[in-house]
Amino acid sequence: MFGFEIGEKLMYAFRGWIAFVAFMDLGTAFRCFIDKRTFLDDVIVVGANATNQAAAGDQDPALTRIIGAYAIMKAVILIHCALFIHYRPLISLTIFSLILTLMVHLTECFIFQTAPFGFYVIFPGLLNIITMIGLSLAPRYLHKVDELVKSCSEDENVELLRQAGAMRRKRHNRKNQ
Repeated sequence: MFGFEIGEKLMYAFRGWIAFVAFMDLGTAFRCFIDKRTFLDDVIVVGANATNQAAAGDQDPALTRIIGAYAIMKAVILIHCALFIHYRPLISLTIFSLILTLMVHLTECFIFQTAPFGFYVIFPGLLNIITMIGLSLAPRYLHKVDELVKSCSEDENVELLRQAGAMRRKRHNRKNQ
């Protein structure tokens, strides 16, 4: 019974972590739709006709909206994973979305050089890496928790049936007296 409590507590804590990462992505999406700037805008404006666009103040908000829409989609996937973490295909979908986010941030930073390697790349990257590690380890703990829940529920069912039988006998004895 002791192992069940640790595994159960660990899974609840990890579900909270996944919900926290989803909340961070929703904050990113909200910021993308409100601020109309992303971690990419400054470098893109500097790199492509900075004098014309910066002077006119014309920045295309399409990139910001695309990043915001992707952040909402990733947050929805993370929320579903936090709620239904026992479904293994959902775990793999979540890991894929985290890998895709890491690839976007790293390629924009190092290959295309449109984003500076700073807080807006490092912080989401660390969150995604920690979450991926946890999700890759989650099936081990889910298996142990599932086995313990099954064994406990079978014992509980037997005990409940015994109690129900005893209650029926007491009622039957009271009616006959």
